[in-house]
Amino acid sequence: MIKVDNLNKYYNKNKSNEIHVINDVTLELPNQGLVSFLGASGSGKTTLLNVIGGLDKGQGIISYDSFEMKKYEMSKIDKYRNENFGYVFQTYNLLLNETVYDNLKIALELIDIYDEKEAVEIFDRIKTEHINLFNELAVILEKI
Repeated sequence: MIKVDNLNKYYNKNKSNEIHVINDVTLELPNQGLVSFLGASGSGKTTLLNVIGGLDKGQGIISYDSFEMKKYEMSKIDKYRNENFGYVFQTYNLLLNETVYDNLKIALELIDIYDEKEAVEIFDRIKTEHINLFNELAVILEKI
């Protein structure tokens, strides 16, 4: 579960062009399911996700199950993120001349997973989770 308490993010803090892009946000995300952030372009959705994902600094408390982040020690956040959850960017940065499997295999090698059998198991798990997520989304869209 991810919990966010009193999260704030500023650009150009204490300057004449200061922008308060995340304003005292408190929220709790479930362990499972689909969560959507909706808003106009430039409203801070990506910034919020970048701060929650530890890719950008903010002020406040973010808890990921038992790991709590009050001060933004990026090396600890990077280590936790790399070991515990994934992040899909708006631009995927895939190698277009490689297959989906090969792109995933390269990503696994970056975290020291070289075993072909383990790579296939992870790939199969990702396919299953993707299918399950797609099915959940289809049910939600049918209700709308």
